[in-house]
Amino acid sequence: MPAAALYTSPLYRKSLLAALDAGKRTYILSAKHGLLSCSDIIDPYDVTLKTLSRAARLDWGQRVSAQLESIVDHKTVASVFCGEEYLAPIRGFLEGRAATVEAPLVGRSLGQRLQDLAAVNHEVELADNARRFYRLMRALWLAQDGGRLLSESSGRLSWPTRGVYFITESPGGLTHGVMPRIVRVGTHAVSAGSRTTLWDRLSTHRGTGSGLGSHRSSIFRSHVGRALMRRHQDIDQLESWGIGQSAPRITRDGEAKLEKLVSETIGRLRVIWLEVPDDAGPTSERAYFERNSIGLLSRANLLSPLKDRDWLGRSSLDWRICVSGLWNLNHIFSKPDPDFLDRLSNQIAAMLGERAVEAGKSRLTSVIKKQFDLFGEGR
Repeated sequence: MPAAALYTSPLYRKSLLAALDAGKRTYILSAKHGLLSCSDIIDPYDVTLKTLSRAARLDWGQRVSAQLESIVDHKTVASVFCGEEYLAPIRGFLEGRAATVEAPLVGRSLGQRLQDLAAVNHEVELADNARRFYRLMRALWLAQDGGRLLSESSGRLSWPTRGVYFITESPGGLTHGVMPRIVRVGTHAVSAGSRTTLWDRLSTHRGTGSGLGSHRSSIFRSHVGRALMRRHQDIDQLESWGIGQSAPRITRDGEAKLEKLVSETIGRLRVIWLEVPDDAGPTSERAYFERNSIGLLSRANLLSPLKDRDWLGRSSLDWRICVSGLWNLNHIFSKPDPDFLDRLSNQIAAMLGERAVEAGKSRLTSVIKKQFDLFGEGR
C-alpha cells in the first residue's frame, strides 16, 4: 500500500494530520525504509528502532540524513512528530544544516502524546462538526428518498441547473447512524463563463447508456478503474489507462471492457444534490461548499478509519484516496471555514423550502418531520 495508508494506529493518524497542517511537505520516518514519501508503495513490516542495535540505529540515522540532503537547508522548519528514539539519530544532521527543529512529542508519554495531538488537531470540534455535517446531509437524503441510483439516472429526470453533488455508498452501515457514507463530493462550472450543468458532470461519471464511458473525461472514473485493476488481477492491466486527454480508436476499444466495469461500479452508487443557483466561477458558492465538504470529511475520516475494509478506494495507489475515504484529490485535508456548516445549513433549508435550521444548531427536526410526512413513515 502507499506508505501513508499502511500505518493505522491512532498515534500515527493523529500525527499525520498534525504534520499535514504543519508543513508544505510531509514524510514518514520508517525503521525499515528510512525516509518515505506518503506515496511510496511498501509492504507491511514489523521493525522499530527499539529492536535495532545501537550501531544499526546509527546506520539508520546516516541513511535518513543522506535522504534529507536535498530536502533540508537553513530555511527549513522541520516539525518532527515522533519520540526521541527517532529524532536523536538525525538531530545532529538537522542542526548542522541550521534547520529549525520543532519536536512537540519528545519526552511525552504515549497518553500525553495522544492528548497533545488531539488538542492540536481540535479533534473534539472536528468530530462534532462531522456529526453535524451528516445530520444536515440527512435532510437532503430524506428529501430525495435516499438519492438516485446513478445507473438509473438520466438527463430526462429533474435536476437543478447548478449544484453540488454528494455520492454515497451503502456498505459499512450508516455513518453516524443517520445515512450512508459520502465517498465523493463534486460540482461543476468552476471556470468563469462555463455553461456545464450538474447533470453534465454526473453523466460523465456515470458513463453512456450503452455502459461505456470515458475515463479521460472523468477523473472519478480514472481513479475507480485503476483501483479495479489493482484489486482484480484477472483484469487486463492497461498501461494506457489515464494517459493523455484523448486516445485513438484502437486504444479506446482495448479499454472498453474496463470502462464498462467502471460504469457498473459507479452505477451502483447513489447521488444526492444541493441546489446552488449561482454564477460560474472559482469563487462561486458551489466551489465553497465543495471545498469545505471535502476538507471536513477527509480530516474526520483520517482520524476515524473506515469500518468497511473492503471499500474499493483502499485498493488505490493514491494515498490520499486510501486515507481520506473519498474519491477526491483536490481540497483533501484542508481546514474548513468556521462558517461553513452555518452556510450549508441555510442553503439546505432554503432548497427544501423551509427555514427550519437555525444557524449554529445541529437538529433538523421539523425538516426531517416534513420529509417523513411527504414520503410516508414506511419509506
